[in-house]
Amino acid sequence: MRKLLFIGLLLLLLPACGGEDAVEPAPTTAPVPTNTIALPTETAVPSGETIRGQAVVDSIEVEILESFPVQVNVIARGSLPDGCTQIENVIQQRDASNFQIVVTTLRPGDRMCTQNVVPFTETIPLDVVGLEAGAYDVEVNGRTGSFTLSTDNSVAAEPTETPAAAAESASTPEPEAGALSGLIWHDVCAVAGGEGDTEAEAGEGCIANPDGGFRANGVLDEGEPGIAGILVELGEGACPAVGLATTTTDDDGAFAFADLPVGEYCVSVNPLDEQNEPLLVPGEWTVAGAELGSLTVTVAAGETATGADLGWDYQFLPIPEVDLATCTNSMAFVADLTVPDDTVFAPGTEFVKEWRLRNSGTCPWTTDYAFVAIDEEPLAGDAEVALATAVAPGQTIDIAVNLIAPDAPGTYRSNWQMTNANGDLFGVGGFIEDAIYLRIVVEEGADTATPEPNSAAIGGVVWADYCLLRSDGSPSAGCIETEDGSGIYIADGTYAGYESPIAGLTISLSPTACPADATNPTAVLATTTTDDDGLYSFTGLDAGSFCVWVDAFSAENVDLLIPGDWTYPAPGVGALSVILSAGEERLAVDFGWDYVVD
Repeated sequence: MRKLLFIGLLLLLLPACGGEDAVEPAPTTAPVPTNTIALPTETAVPSGETIRGQAVVDSIEVEILESFPVQVNVIARGSLPDGCTQIENVIQQRDASNFQIVVTTLRPGDRMCTQNVVPFTETIPLDVVGLEAGAYDVEVNGRTGSFTLSTDNSVAAEPTETPAAAAESASTPEPEAGALSGLIWHDVCAVAGGEGDTEAEAGEGCIANPDGGFRANGVLDEGEPGIAGILVELGEGACPAVGLATTTTDDDGAFAFADLPVGEYCVSVNPLDEQNEPLLVPGEWTVAGAELGSLTVTVAAGETATGADLGWDYQFLPIPEVDLATCTNSMAFVADLTVPDDTVFAPGTEFVKEWRLRNSGTCPWTTDYAFVAIDEEPLAGDAEVALATAVAPGQTIDIAVNLIAPDAPGTYRSNWQMTNANGDLFGVGGFIEDAIYLRIVVEEGADTATPEPNSAAIGGVVWADYCLLRSDGSPSAGCIETEDGSGIYIADGTYAGYESPIAGLTISLSPTACPADATNPTAVLATTTTDDDGLYSFTGLDAGSFCVWVDAFSAENVDLLIPGDWTYPAPGVGALSVILSAGEERLAVDFGWDYVVD
């Protein structure tokens, strides 16, 4: 049997691809069994060089599909040495009845990686069209298999159409084309109240969620506006399907597709598309049966299929466009969230005061607005707090300030108002005379609050961090490139409103800081499980150092996470050290996971 020079040369060149200097090849190790996960004993330190090599393949399976011509796939299963190494190329060549396949890998040289072995499955279609009947051998990175074709795998030539048949075909009229149309609209659900002790009251366009709260009703009610500028995709056949055509909604949110042959079509909107994301996210679809943002529509000859409508419920009400010259600025007090009036403090005590306020005017509050102390001699601490988010008219915001009690005993009042983008002050009800305030009492010898023993807590959320590639290979929102020009993208490690929590994960807590070598701690103080909202918590903790970690390859978690990798707190890192003071609550110890999707 003659040797395959191309693959032979490739295998000789692969070890030299990582840099300019020749590298002494390492001894070949025994393949890792498929039911075992090996953990390296040393931390992988970035070498600065991109390393290329061959993937470790444990087994191969030859799959013959029921079709003609016959299609044959080779399913290769193996393991990658760490969370950074990835499949780079699959190279295939045939010599007579022998298929030679090489699966190569690439590891960027500038990344710190997880030390867990990552299993992979690669499906490799073989070029078998036109082969004669007979037995064939397959080799993938040293693993061998075979298959047999019982008949020649070629398609007979199409018969030439006779003149009579051509004339008959030409005389048969084509069915008249049809069309479809629809609307993308804002499905409004406005909820009043719900702050403090007040009961939430839902508007007419809301329905109750089974697990509490409200959402939009999925019905196009009178006065609900269309959403302009949304990219709508059309695919041939029942959903899911895309790729046939696209259009953009007009100023009223309407869209249409014309000149369509009779048949079924899929109308869909991807909220993560770069055109749609700024207009939609965060929020959710509301129409029953179209929760994924897609509808199957049947088009008849000569007719326009209407009703391809999709409603969108924004998580936060959009900031309305108003005339800033004529709108009014006003705020209303809703509730004291901390430090009730006349709370007693010892001199020099630091404390946090937090209010809940409502935008009771017609001007939206932007991040150029600020909450400011207006006293001639304000309390020590914060004197101005910029708004972290925009607040639409009717919405509420929680504002906290850090303050220090004066040294001299007495009763003190601290007055606060809002400033607009021009720096103009306004108060409660829009009046410059009325302010939000707090009142404290300072007494010598007053008890300083001491946290109860074992009253500290750690908690957070674990979520699926999304990064999707569009059909043209460009990344969606939420993606970052691993290095400039690499074309390799991962999720960005930021929890966005459209991303999903991961329920049922086992979270572990260790009574010491996380190991410096990135291995999992050996001592386990407690474990817990994320709830339906991806939340977890450890309570009853004392002051000290702790490690919160998630073992992606544990028996409890492997089926929920693999394949994929961590994006937050850092790529490849699934552990966080936390230092707690007595009574402290750290409830934002979060973890983001990027699933690998074929």
